[in-house]
Amino acid sequence: MARQIDDPPGGPLTLDYTEPAWAERRRVFIRERNRFNFATWLDRLVDLYGDRTAFALDHTIDYPGFSGDVLSYRDVGRLVNRMAHVLRELGVRKGDRVGLITVNRIEMAFVNFAAGKIGAIPVPMNFMLRPSEIDYIMRKSGAELLVCDHTVFDNTIRNAAEVPAVKRWAMIGEEEAPEPCISFRELMASAPEHIDPVEPRSEDEIALLFFTSGTTGFPKGAVLTHTAAMVGVRNHGRVYAMKPRLKPELSLLVMPVAHAGGYAAMLLHLALGTPSFFMSRFDPASILETIARQRITLFAGTPAMFRMLLDAGAREADFSSIRMWGGGADLFPDDLIATFRDLAARPGPLGRARKPMFMRGYGMAEANSYVTMTPPFECGDGCVGWVMPPVKFRLVDEGGRDVPRGHPGELLLSGPTITREYWNDPEATAAGMENGWLRTGDVLRQGKWRMLYFVARSKEIIKTGGYKVAAAEIDQILRGHPDVEQVATVGVPDARKGERPMAAIVLRPGSTSKAEEVLAWAQEQIAPYKCPRRIFVLDALPFTFSMKPKRMEVREQILAILEGEGAPSSPDDAPIQT
Repeated sequence: MARQIDDPPGGPLTLDYTEPAWAERRRVFIRERNRFNFATWLDRLVDLYGDRTAFALDHTIDYPGFSGDVLSYRDVGRLVNRMAHVLRELGVRKGDRVGLITVNRIEMAFVNFAAGKIGAIPVPMNFMLRPSEIDYIMRKSGAELLVCDHTVFDNTIRNAAEVPAVKRWAMIGEEEAPEPCISFRELMASAPEHIDPVEPRSEDEIALLFFTSGTTGFPKGAVLTHTAAMVGVRNHGRVYAMKPRLKPELSLLVMPVAHAGGYAAMLLHLALGTPSFFMSRFDPASILETIARQRITLFAGTPAMFRMLLDAGAREADFSSIRMWGGGADLFPDDLIATFRDLAARPGPLGRARKPMFMRGYGMAEANSYVTMTPPFECGDGCVGWVMPPVKFRLVDEGGRDVPRGHPGELLLSGPTITREYWNDPEATAAGMENGWLRTGDVLRQGKWRMLYFVARSKEIIKTGGYKVAAAEIDQILRGHPDVEQVATVGVPDARKGERPMAAIVLRPGSTSKAEEVLAWAQEQIAPYKCPRRIFVLDALPFTFSMKPKRMEVREQILAILEGEGAPSSPDDAPIQT
């Protein structure tokens, strides 16, 4: 079954929904699911889905073996195999780490798959990293080859000498590769379209290294095994294999594939035979247009993305094709969920509106993305849902004792999807692991229906005058001000209180509000001990790839402003920053 979708810049796109036999899906995902590992999984899907569409792209790509903007599973397999041969020609062998840093582009994912196919260990990175940060991750991971693209090389790296840990450079893209980079595209011209996968000796071998986003310190390399890399594909594939037929759905994939959440979403769509419309950058107006024009049925993003869609005119957009919203990376308040469910409601039986589901989860790089899932409707602010098998959890107090139900405690996780260690970092491993349990640093409580509710990130707890203040809570309240676009609350050292909460904000375009006006509003909304002592209006806030504020950097900016003012050690007598 083919579906025609209108795409004026590149002509009409035709998506192939050819469906494999139900018996074949049951065989692959149920009887033979243990044959999925990071080296073989793509071959299994190519054999199963063949000419069914895997990706439609927002622009054409041109490589030996494929040129166009709609890729079948077979096309993806051929490109990945050629790229795997290129990696071998560049000296990559089993167990080698391969650094990957490009803007959000589908080829980065393909190089990732290619590395896994030959037994190498991909190390994906956020393209917003600076040269010193790239060098740190390359040095820490022991990777010698860095695969980049023109955008990152020209705009960020500029000079290869700024990243001395890189011993070999390679570049993807259609443009000519500058020195010292070797062109992937040129080497692919002579590469065969078949390669035998290098399978692991055991499922405990390392498949991936995801470096943490670094909101509270230097990035740490979360080690993920073949089991961890594939457990989501196996579990979700087993459920979908029970369905008699696959619906002709189309997801919109815009979450960065270098981020654990975006990467996991892409793998699941591939495993379940759901074609994805891949967008290389998040532009709210283009997203709204694409959803309407391409008749997108599934869209997932972060809370920040959904808020930007509202600012771009989501209330007037056509969401009649949407059957499911989804998201993660941060907390979704109920009002945001309800708004988008209402906007995509459609007429139902007996005059009742049929609203799409809104699925969201809680996860992290150390867990290969999501470990919890919510019900498909509003269930209370801060709800992250139930922990999904095979992961186990505990909520503990500061002494490591399990807390009673309803009481907040630090979340500990254990299971085959959870990292067993931080790469080449015994100190971080010792601090982050406890008797086989990962210490998440997040404080949650168990509420109604035994679902988990986020309370705060323990590393983002501000301790002031004997009280504990959750930075995330203050952020959420300040976002309720009509002129506040972005916010990050941090603790600033104080001689009397230990710490005092302060907040940096970015105002919405066109706003003329002053810092003291926002602070006056906040003082009416927030208890005195929690209310930020000062508000700082900044032009921009630093964010991670997953749109979380980098609180360490925000704190440093605030401290620099205070130092420039010659502020007193206790800010109680300091003036308000405007």
